[in-house]
Parts: sequence; C-alpha cells; structure tokens
Amino acid sequence: MSDKKKLIPILISSAVCILMVAVAEMTGEKEIIFPEIAAIAIGTLAAPTQSWNASKLRMITTVTIAALMGMAVVRFVPFPQYIQIPVALTASMALITLSRTNFLPAISACLLPILLVTHSFFYPISVVVTTSLILLAQHILEQTGLREKHNFVPIKPDKALVKLRIAQVIISSLICFLPTANGRPFLVAPPLLVAFAEMTVPHSRIKKNMRTATIMMALCAFLGCSSRLLLTEILGLPLALAAAITCCAVMFAVDRTALYFPPCGAIAVLAFVIPLNALLIFPFAVTLGFLAFAALTMLTSDHVIKEQTETAHEEQEHAEALNHI
Repeated sequence: MSDKKKLIPILISSAVCILMVAVAEMTGEKEIIFPEIAAIAIGTLAAPTQSWNASKLRMITTVTIAALMGMAVVRFVPFPQYIQIPVALTASMALITLSRTNFLPAISACLLPILLVTHSFFYPISVVVTTSLILLAQHILEQTGLREKHNFVPIKPDKALVKLRIAQVIISSLICFLPTANGRPFLVAPPLLVAFAEMTVPHSRIKKNMRTATIMMALCAFLGCSSRLLLTEILGLPLALAAAITCCAVMFAVDRTALYFPPCGAIAVLAFVIPLNALLIFPFAVTLGFLAFAALTMLTSDHVIKEQTETAHEEQEHAEALNHI
C-alpha cells in the first residue's frame, strides 16, 4: 500500500475520534465516546482487506441493535453485573449469528453500556453517527479506487458455529465473574472479549501471531492511558487532542506490525472512558486479561477446528452417497 493510502485511514480515523471526544467533552456526556469506533476504523479502513465478512448495512444495523440491547439490559435486567454480562453476551452472540456475519465489535457495543451503567440515549446516537462516518469514508475510498470493495457472503449458522458461539459465551462469562463480582469490571474490558472471540475462530490469523497481538494490546492500552494522564490530567490539554494523538499512534503501530487487530484500537480509546483511578492499573490488567484469554484460546479453537473438520467430512460423505443414488 502506498504512503498516501496508508495516511488516509489515519487522518479519517483521527478526525472522527477528535469529533467524538470533543463533543463528549463539550457536552459533559462521556457516553458519547464509543471506543469500538477505533476498531471499526482499523477493520474497514486500515486493513488491506475488510476484517469482517459483513456488508455496510449489516454492520451499522448490527452494532446499533447491539448498543440498544446493552442499554436494555441495564434498564430491564435488575441484577448485578456478573449476571447482566452473560445476558448481554448471549444476546450479542445471537445477534451476530442471526445477522449471518462475523461482525464481532457488536459484542463490545453491547457490553460497554453495562460497564458504564449507561442510561443516556447519547450512546446509541454516537454509535450510529460515528460508525456511519467510518463506513461512508470506506464507501468513498472504494468508489475512488483507493480501496478494494468487500464482497459479502452470508455466513451459514451451522452446528459447528453455534457450538463455537456457546463456548465463547460460557468461557467469557466465567472469566468476567470474579472482576465484576468484586466491583472491578474494567479489569475485563469489552475489547478483550471481542479479541477472545476473534482468536477462537478456526484458522485465526491472530492465533498465529499471538506474541505480536499481546504486545499490541499492551502497547495500545499504555498509549491511551499515558496520553490521557500526561496531556489531559497533568498538562490540562483537551481530551480530544490526547485522543487524536492516541489514534494516530495506534494506526502507525498497526501499520508497522502489519497486524490489523481491531480490538487493540478499541482498548486504546477505552482509556478515555474508564475512571481516573483505574488509569495506572489498566494497561497491566489488559495485558494479563489478554494472556488469560490467549491461554484458553488454544484449547477452545483446536476443539472447534476438529468439530468443523468432522462436520465437513460428514457433509462430503453425504454428498458422495447422494451422487451414487
């Protein structure tokens, strides 16, 4: 990719990030900050090919419904967060499966309102506006020949996929139980759950680059926290400026490693939402959390690959039997 093509996603992503954080700063509505927008920007603009098998319409629809479902859980499921999170995980995984896509950022869009205890409708409005801006930019780049168009092929929700989604929900819920039960929900950040879901799919490219993925998650968490702490909390500069610098740094890091891992972008922007007293511990918690999920990934993904291989063999044998009839 030429330097011009590499620079465009950085500028667009930074501009959207500045706008989002600036509006949140001016209105005092922190719910406007949607960290997953950085992940969507990496997956749709920075990555050479789109990270998810999904159309633009299905992406905006899925992420919007997920955000509303998260708010619905906060309003209508009057139980502790360690109960609300499994409910939201189940709902978001079902939504992704029914949408016939693998647009996993919807998980984070659903979980974030629960962690923030969001009641404001500024949140889903922000989700719609910022995601639309990124997808509009993607469309323009495609029309001008600066980016290859993604051809969406609906994903069939077969038995192996359903088993995978159930396993992802159960394992993620168990991991989230202790931090949420002890009042430390940000120790299990929503982008970590998205990362786990991405790593456990069969033939995951992230699993093959686990060391680089771990470094990127740790680095991006550090970039977000240090930028906010130094520029905003210590020097008193606008939060939007710190967010823009963070977004640029993350995009450059993604380009240098050539590992287009969307959750690392979301984890960096999440640093601008978490409580101030969590900033120092956040990068360490993210790194440890990611390592825990990575360890579980090995067993889960190998089991799923075996299941899918067996299913493929059964389908092939069935097809051969029909041909003989």
